[in-house]
Amino acid sequence: MDRSRAIIGADAKFVGTISNVKSIEIEGAVEADLTAEKLSIGATGKFTGQVTSDLVVIGGAYDGIMQAGSIWATETAQIAGEIHYQSLQMDRGAALNCRVVHNWQEPVGTAEPVEEAEGAGDDTVE
Repeated sequence: MDRSRAIIGADAKFVGTISNVKSIEIEGAVEADLTAEKLSIGATGKFTGQVTSDLVVIGGAYDGIMQAGSIWATETAQIAGEIHYQSLQMDRGAALNCRVVHNWQEPVGTAEPVEEAEGAGDDTVE
């Protein structure tokens, strides 16, 4: 049995905090704070709360504040609240009624220093 994966079924309701899970699939109703590597909200799923995740796939309803590396909103997604992302993919039909913040950041130490071109900024005419 894979203990790093959790599933909340279509008829289930959960209220609380979810942690120490790599992957979670939600088909039922969840009101929670969640930290996971991957979150999948199925077409029948409804999630309310704060999420921190590397990858989020939304096919159902989400309302809350989300911090995610990548978000994929499928055609049946209904998103409210606030999402912060590095990568966002939306299928036709996905509904976003939320604050959307792109929080891409340059990895530390990879930016090339900008050098001023020779003579740049020199307004002298000869």
